[in-house]
Amino acid sequence: MLQRSPVHELGEGERDAAAIATLRESAELFRLLVDSVADYAIYMLDPAGKVVSWNKGAERLKGYTEAEILGKDVSVFFLPEDVAAGKPALELARATAEERTEQEAWRVRKDGSRFWADVIVTALRDDDGKLRGFAKVTRDFSARKASEDAAREAAIRLRAYATRLERSNRELEVFAAVASHDLQEPLRKIRAFGDRLANKYGAELDAGGRDYLSRMCGAAARMQDLIENLLTFSRVTTKAQPFTTVELGSVARDALSDLESRVAQAGGRVEVGALPSLVADATQMHQLLQNLVGNAIKFHRAGVAPVVRVSSRALPDGERFEIRVEDNGLGFEPQYAERIFGMFQRLHGRSEFEGTGIGLAICRRIVERHGGTIVASGVPGEGALFTVTLPYRQPEEIALP
Repeated sequence: MLQRSPVHELGEGERDAAAIATLRESAELFRLLVDSVADYAIYMLDPAGKVVSWNKGAERLKGYTEAEILGKDVSVFFLPEDVAAGKPALELARATAEERTEQEAWRVRKDGSRFWADVIVTALRDDDGKLRGFAKVTRDFSARKASEDAAREAAIRLRAYATRLERSNRELEVFAAVASHDLQEPLRKIRAFGDRLANKYGAELDAGGRDYLSRMCGAAARMQDLIENLLTFSRVTTKAQPFTTVELGSVARDALSDLESRVAQAGGRVEVGALPSLVADATQMHQLLQNLVGNAIKFHRAGVAPVVRVSSRALPDGERFEIRVEDNGLGFEPQYAERIFGMFQRLHGRSEFEGTGIGLAICRRIVERHGGTIVASGVPGEGALFTVTLPYRQPEEIALP
């Protein structure tokens, strides 16, 4: 008959040793786990606020080695003014009362540099509820705070810019009010008296006198046109109308009706394709089409009847569309494609073509107010193409007049 080997039973001392070994192993594993969290400063304090444990993340973030910091008071991590105000003790008192607290505040490294920290403090109690110390977890939020501060500064600058812009617009409105009356009234009188002088005394003037009189009246008329165009430019935003749903085909018909005599005088024609509806300022859409088509008629080649084609197409994103205004006129060199949208920019002398050089600047201002773009291309002696890109709808912030 086989004999069983006797089962060895652990004595009380052996069981205690095994338990201690297990605890030590668990403690070591916990220490390794805490040390592996490199982005978090994790450490413990005794009830008096002295450091009793220190992980590698704390060493990396705060600059102290474990040997340097153990037994030191938690106040070494606070700004001097915060220490003077008693904030280290208040932080622990709050954690004691609330069990767990979290806040963001400035903290100090060993080298004296400061960083913006997210600090979590948890009160540690035994089974009897007795306070045994505190666990603290600190993260460096300096990058996030810098980003938030930059955003805050940008918002402040934006508000300041908006205030200046509002003041500038008010000043522009005052200028417009003055220009619409005070600046034009002397010009109206010059033109009126010039006409009377020509009618009543024109026959008594020699050829030189009549030429001077004609030039004076012409200059007054040009000045009046210039003031009116400047007023139109300034009022694109200051006297704009609210956005509504606009049927561009109808707007185009009205604009062509206003241009009918100019088209007939030039012996030309305007072909208008299907145009979409959009949310816009109807008056400014009228100005835009009238200026673009009017320019195409004006800058036609001698001996060639002007033909202007207005068309549109939806863009692939489904949010925008293009309006194309194409002509067979004089065209222009590619290097002038951007310049022609500037104020008072002319590619031809006043003796060749009338105008103030503001029309295309007004077009660009209108298009930009509607959140769109306008570009031009041309071939000398063959014609020009203006492409306007506009959204079908307007964001609320753009839609404010």
